[in-house]
Amino acid sequence: MSNTKERVISAIIMTALVIVAVVLGKSTTLIAVMIAGVLCIDELLCNFANYKRSDFMYKYVLGFFCILFIGINGLNTLLTLEFFTFAAIMLNIFLIYYLFKIPLADGFMKKSAIERPAIISLFVIIPLLSFGVHFQTDAWRQVLGMLLIVTYSMDTGAWFVGKNFGKHKLWPAVSPKKTVEGFVGGMVIAAICGSVAWWLFFGESRWYYSIIFAACGAISQVGDLVQSKVKREFEIKDSSNLIPGHGGVYDRIDSLIFLSPFFFIVVKYLGQQLPV
Repeated sequence: MSNTKERVISAIIMTALVIVAVVLGKSTTLIAVMIAGVLCIDELLCNFANYKRSDFMYKYVLGFFCILFIGINGLNTLLTLEFFTFAAIMLNIFLIYYLFKIPLADGFMKKSAIERPAIISLFVIIPLLSFGVHFQTDAWRQVLGMLLIVTYSMDTGAWFVGKNFGKHKLWPAVSPKKTVEGFVGGMVIAAICGSVAWWLFFGESRWYYSIIFAACGAISQVGDLVQSKVKREFEIKDSSNLIPGHGGVYDRIDSLIFLSPFFFIVVKYLGQQLPV
């Protein structure tokens, strides 16, 4: 089976699982988010930090994440969720600095993982602890749908345009397959899909929404570039081989969880007032 067919089939299955979880309700969706987090942490600890699943620290980190995730979303307090959203934004700012300012040759992340192996799991723990902030409205399904649509229309658009029309490499040292054409094409598709989805979900459309969603698409790709740089340091192609044609769970949601805290700001301050 070709890689493209594997990607398509895997994408259809993942989309179906997400739809089922969302239809079943908020609790089921949050459980699905927690499971995705557990799988991501497993990939980071085992494949990047070289932990064994029998190690105490491996069990401690996973247990810590699950207990905190259940506790935070069980309390369901916006203040707590906004605190972790702010923490996720601060983490992302640091990761942006790492991406653009710390040379790949320095091996910063690899050295940090050697000294404090569990710290790499924070890339997943902090943003996912804030993820429940998107559920603080009666329109949580639409908000979550918008986040998914913008992220994956950017990802799919960049892949399709880059594969068929890409000629100029975006950043070969970090991500050899990404192209300038793919990046721009992904932003355009994210702008179109995001604007159309917002109009369908909320019945409102303004000209500058397309700019906002294009920017959100670009931010999501920054998250993907961060992960690509980390993988280059560790000399790892994929976070795992769990998903045929896509790699690991972290490979699939790196852009999503990077965009997530910024998207909360978009919905709260730049979007229309949602029902609460």
